[in-house]
Amino acid sequence: MPWNFRLGLLTVALGLSLFGPWATQETHAQATNAPAPEKVRELIAQLGDRHFVVRERAQSELARMGITAFDQLFGAMRDPDLEIAGRAQYLIRSVEIEWTRPEFTDEVNSYLNRYGTLNVENRRSRIGELGRLHSLDALSALCRIARYDVSEVLSKEAALAASIQFQSTSDTEKKQISEIITERVGESPRVGPRWLKVFQLSLTNPQQAVAQWEKQVSDEIELFTTRPALTSQQVVLELVRWQVDQLRQQGKQEEALAAMQDVIRISVKFSESELLDLTTWFLDRKGPSVVGELAQFHAKNMAAADDVPIGGVFGRNASLLYLLAESELVQDNIELANKYADAALQLDPDSDDSHYLTAQSLADRGTFRWSRKEYRTLLDRLDVMDISSMLSRMQLAELENDLGDPQAAADVMWPWVEQAEKQFGPKNPIDADRDERASRFLARSYLFRATAAERKGDLAAAKKDIDKALKYYEDEADVLIAAYRIGQQDDMWKAKAKEHIDHTIEFYKPFVEKFQKQYEIFKQNSRGDDFMGTQGTQMAQYCNQYSWLVCNTYGDFDHAVEASQLSLEMDPGNGAYLDTLAHCFEAKKDWGSAVKYQRLAALKMPHSGMIRDKYLEFAKKCEENGIDYEPIELPPSPDTHFPEYDQKGKL
Repeated sequence: MPWNFRLGLLTVALGLSLFGPWATQETHAQATNAPAPEKVRELIAQLGDRHFVVRERAQSELARMGITAFDQLFGAMRDPDLEIAGRAQYLIRSVEIEWTRPEFTDEVNSYLNRYGTLNVENRRSRIGELGRLHSLDALSALCRIARYDVSEVLSKEAALAASIQFQSTSDTEKKQISEIITERVGESPRVGPRWLKVFQLSLTNPQQAVAQWEKQVSDEIELFTTRPALTSQQVVLELVRWQVDQLRQQGKQEEALAAMQDVIRISVKFSESELLDLTTWFLDRKGPSVVGELAQFHAKNMAAADDVPIGGVFGRNASLLYLLAESELVQDNIELANKYADAALQLDPDSDDSHYLTAQSLADRGTFRWSRKEYRTLLDRLDVMDISSMLSRMQLAELENDLGDPQAAADVMWPWVEQAEKQFGPKNPIDADRDERASRFLARSYLFRATAAERKGDLAAAKKDIDKALKYYEDEADVLIAAYRIGQQDDMWKAKAKEHIDHTIEFYKPFVEKFQKQYEIFKQNSRGDDFMGTQGTQMAQYCNQYSWLVCNTYGDFDHAVEASQLSLEMDPGNGAYLDTLAHCFEAKKDWGSAVKYQRLAALKMPHSGMIRDKYLEFAKKCEENGIDYEPIELPPSPDTHFPEYDQKGKL
């Protein structure tokens, strides 16, 4: 029979069977015994029979088998016989899968609810949320998605999300994880489930698993270059990242570098923001030499502009150029690092936003010398009362304070403070002529100077500045904490500080309690933080501020923990909020929990001086009290490679 005639009959057949028995629910399919694989193979072969009646009968029988025939039908979608492939594809796409399961928690089922009706981007979002839960039923749900989602890309993303969330797991969990993968993946021939089986192998035989990962990565990169519709850039990168992390855990840094280099050849398709992510990841995985190779790869077909030491995208993007400079700095190529950094500083000379955001990102990476230069560029060029100058000045001051130098922070702010006080005069800080931000900045400026005076033992000067700070912004938590600390040495001042602290706690606490009740109602209705929107962001800030004030002074420490945990439900992984939660447990003298969350905060914000110091303090407390904890190695600032570096981060 001619192929075009056969395909025409296929179209008619699929239309006639649109509402056929394949649309049965999975619960019915699972209630029957699974058919023998040989029987399924026989029926799949009959989908291509030369007789129309045989093809129809085979399709109907496969449909009655339901999801139990899914795995073999999925493989048949790529059968060289187009009739078989077309009918298998139709059957696969017609199945109704009951994604929620009674054995899953309500939280996991809330992400699986209506999963099959969502578009690709929304399903991808649900996969991401499940990947952040780190629970065994979330793992089980991801395995289920990897096996049954008809999108090959999403199947792979689910498999990677499941593998990544348990890449560092306890011996107790390993057996449970292995059992879940075996149960949920079955004999699926798909790539995503195959990755899960390699991950399963890595739990007991990491050496053998690494060899298999290498083959999977190589195949996926080749697929990305030849048939990109069957994979995605994100999948390739996550797969390589998984491979690199496994190699580095086994001390195979050279092999890890080689794996990073494999990505360079496909990076030609990356946007500038994607290149930023990739370059940052190379640096964070100790691959500075690969950054240089990446930059040269993108420069080979594009000459450098005047006064720029490298061509291509790295030569026109300040953030990429600074990352390239950092890669040279940590390899002790100081002259070249400074050359790249100086060129980056000259890019976008008239863009205040660009310099401001670049300075922030440099501080986050611990390249403080270059961050200060970016901020100073704005301060030198702009009027002291210009809004961009004002914001840059405060960010630079906060940087100096975080690095342990409140006097330097005060010095940065004081030119602005003098001008602001001339403009506003000795008026009430609630005066309509001054916005809230200016009041807070004035309060924090006096706080910096008070902290410096307190460290020198000049309590009289410290009290005077704290008093001034309270007049400008009485609800500023750090000012209240400083007032409380000073009050421990002065009974009269203690009463004054208590009055302000009580007032602020009484302001925040009703909001927090109301939000706790409201959020519980949302969760019970499976609406959660998606429904809260901008209100959730504001309430997370309220919860954090309340918890920070209480745990650093006095009050209901248990409630502070609850409020802090709620802020993290609304904004998971926020480093500052994790720091607050650690301080809450410090107030309860629960050193094991304190170091646990401070460790997470340090992983999120590794170059924050205050967070690093607290992690070390809590780790020492655990050691003194015989408490087990999971240590981390805090990365040094790249600035330590400058010959003139000193321990305070000054250059």
